[in-house]
Amino acid sequence: MEEKGNKRSFGGLKLNTALLQVLERQGYETPTPVQQRLIPVLLAGTSAVASAQTGSGKTLAFLLPALQQMNPDALPVTNHYPRLFILSPTKELAQQIFEVSMPFVRKLGFRSVLLQGGGKRNEESRKLEQGVDVVIATPQRALEHIEARHIDVKGLKHLVVDEADMMFDMGFVSYLEKIFGMMTERSQKVIVSATITPRVVKLAKAHIKALRRIELDPPGKIADSVTQMLYPVVKSKKSALLAWLISSENLKRVLVFVRKKELADGVAEALRAWDYKVGILHGERMHQERRKALRAFREGEYQILVATDIAARGLDISDLDVVINYDIPHVKHDFIHRVGRTGRAGKEGIAMTLVSPEEIEQLKDLQKVLGSKIKEVILPDYAPKDVKSRGYLMQPPQRRRRTPKPDSKKGASSPLNKKGKKRKTTKRDGFKILDASRKTEKQNSRGKKRK
Repeated sequence: MEEKGNKRSFGGLKLNTALLQVLERQGYETPTPVQQRLIPVLLAGTSAVASAQTGSGKTLAFLLPALQQMNPDALPVTNHYPRLFILSPTKELAQQIFEVSMPFVRKLGFRSVLLQGGGKRNEESRKLEQGVDVVIATPQRALEHIEARHIDVKGLKHLVVDEADMMFDMGFVSYLEKIFGMMTERSQKVIVSATITPRVVKLAKAHIKALRRIELDPPGKIADSVTQMLYPVVKSKKSALLAWLISSENLKRVLVFVRKKELADGVAEALRAWDYKVGILHGERMHQERRKALRAFREGEYQILVATDIAARGLDISDLDVVINYDIPHVKHDFIHRVGRTGRAGKEGIAMTLVSPEEIEQLKDLQKVLGSKIKEVILPDYAPKDVKSRGYLMQPPQRRRRTPKPDSKKGASSPLNKKGKKRKTTKRDGFKILDASRKTEKQNSRGKKRK
């Protein structure tokens, strides 16, 4: 069953005064649709699986109800132990959730800790021993501390799995299964995902008995605030077109998505050759390097950030006007996550996609997911020849059909072609005749010996 919610204030969601004060101080005025529908369900203590467009405010939707249930009257907290456990697939996402949660956690007198690979494990262990109420972690590091008995999972009241579909893509499902299996049935469990895939549903049903499903938008839905444009381009001219678009449109801050780590390095190098300040975000770079690049991009030191899908998935970058897809992602739903980096919280955004003739089939598959065609922009200096004159969505060049091989029973070795004209005899025909005659001679000689 789905819940319905009308546009209202945070006060109408029955949040306590302490949380409302922080919301006002942080500049949150009106709850987003997912917050309107998920917060009341979670405040009632119900477990849920929820999806919404990327950038719809999912973090506050699962964070605020848990914090309020942990301390409904905002009283001083003297006994600190893990009660809220939030799992996030990447270090960057975990860090982002940690930063968003800090004002609310402190206001209610709680302590929190961030557990992630690459962090100082001894320092993490020390904070856990001193006592914390909120744990935000990546799956592998979380399980390490659980198995070391630094965290009593059975004492947890709330478990949140954020970006569940991404957890599957990154191979973390085994960690989730173990953590879910350790928790008590009384604890509230929340699974949040940009798209609710069959795998996510299977995980939810396996570990949550009384499950409420909340889904705001169908798969493939992109925010109406995003204007999409498709640029047909010769593959060898992609980097030049990318640089031209940034220059001609006078784009101040651009997030460029690519499929592969190696391509991210190559695109960044090409843009630097045009004197752009560029940061790189992909899995092969050290965590500190990724944090530095992201911070520099947010603060305006870098005009362009080139990122792979996994590294940039779910990142919240405020006032990002433009996203450019250098290519079409392998996983088509990643396109939705890419475009979701702009046009957030109702603001206008632009998403440009560069497509070469080699990506036609991927483009067709993408359109099936989106359910519509993207507006095409033809730039004669960059577009393939067969696209310039037509001005509509690219089609692959028509290949000549191969004439079927003649059936051997109907005289495959005949020197006559379909039109009945005698073709020129070649050396190959001579060798075939010679081989056939030798074979016949051998068979005849064997027959005489037997007699």
